[in-house]
Amino acid sequence: MSERSRLEAASVVILGCGNTLFGDDGFGPAVAERLAAHESLPAHVCAVDAGTAVSDLLFDMVLRAEKPEALFIVDALQVSGRHPGELFWLSPQDVPSAKRVDFLMHQFPSADLLRELAEEGGVRVSILAVQAAVVPDHVAPGLSPPVAEAVPRAVELLLRRVGANP
Repeated sequence: MSERSRLEAASVVILGCGNTLFGDDGFGPAVAERLAAHESLPAHVCAVDAGTAVSDLLFDMVLRAEKPEALFIVDALQVSGRHPGELFWLSPQDVPSAKRVDFLMHQFPSADLLRELAEEGGVRVSILAVQAAVVPDHVAPGLSPPVAEAVPRAVELLLRRVGANP
């Protein structure tokens, strides 16, 4: 089964967002890749490295007649008052205002699409974010140590949320 087919058939979708070429922005893809390979990931769950194409995937999801029951977005943010590597949950309404108008779609998926999926599509949308330490403005692959250490913790949190035994 292709990744697209698995994504469309899953009742729970986990999308790892970000660009692995820009430091901690690669957190979402790192979590999604580790989840997809995890032996405890239930068959009804599809974890995908959405990279910078998350808006396209969300748009397709909005247009589909059959939507998943739950959608988890995994991404890196820089929010004041948090420590690098700190994990925290957000709802679509909690997305920082600076990200709502962000036209760099690899940095955060469209808050409008997430709200539409939740409010009109009946999808339970949750966002698992990590406080980024370094998101450079030039190509510099690799997660900072505190964000790299958060990857396995994020995997465990998500596995618990989807009902797996990590």
